[in-house]
Amino acid sequence: MNKMIFFDVDNTLVCRRENKMCEGTLNAIEKLSRDNKIDLAIATGRSLAMVKQENFHQMFETIISANGSLITRRDEVIYKKPIDCGVGRQLIRYFEETQTPYCIHLLTESKGKLEYDWVRHFSQKYNMTISLLEDDVLNRLDEYEIFQINAHIKQEDIEKFKKNYPLLNFVKLIDVEEGYDIFNKCCTKGSAIKFLKERNTMKNMMYYAFGDGFNDLEIFDEVDYSIAMGNSCDPLKARATYITDSVHLNGIYKALRKLNLIKGE
Repeated sequence: MNKMIFFDVDNTLVCRRENKMCEGTLNAIEKLSRDNKIDLAIATGRSLAMVKQENFHQMFETIISANGSLITRRDEVIYKKPIDCGVGRQLIRYFEETQTPYCIHLLTESKGKLEYDWVRHFSQKYNMTISLLEDDVLNRLDEYEIFQINAHIKQEDIEKFKKNYPLLNFVKLIDVEEGYDIFNKCCTKGSAIKFLKERNTMKNMMYYAFGDGFNDLEIFDEVDYSIAMGNSCDPLKARATYITDSVHLNGIYKALRKLNLIKGE
């Protein structure tokens, strides 16, 4: 039977405490990639530009990025839902007027207001490169597809943003102070997986997913077998088929062995 396995990135594939993939996890992914009956996929809230800065991304044929707003397969875009141009322009204009630190994620690169400490801290925390957001780009925003925005928003202001921008989701970043992930409300990792399942013509496909956070809940609704990391949030653990060890304890490797998807040395 053919299989497709989806992996979240932060604190699932990659231990963000050390900003690297555990040796056991890397070993497991390399073993899976040699099996031509297993299709490997990433399903992440990160932008595609952020994913491509990870040295392991080439081991995955399919990448769901920006919380389901963009899907690529072998670097070909097969689905995209960028932020509405008018809505994005309005939000960015507000950030500019209020001197709010932010960065935007385009198809192939991430750009931000590097004069702000918050943006530089965000870049370092997520181990990603953010280039300067030039005035020329700001003056021609209509020419760009923006799939995701990250911004410094105070907790007391977030309900105002949600009310003023009902087409967007504002999700709190756990590891960045007063940071929010902003993307299309109509998109989730789960909706992206559903799209891939409907597009798939191969019979007898079994779907698996690994995750740790709240934005992985929708994934678990779309797969046959769901695996929560030991460091997962409690609601995800409650919905999981199986709970493995934490990311820094080679949880992926152990689960894949348990499920007989890889063999030991």
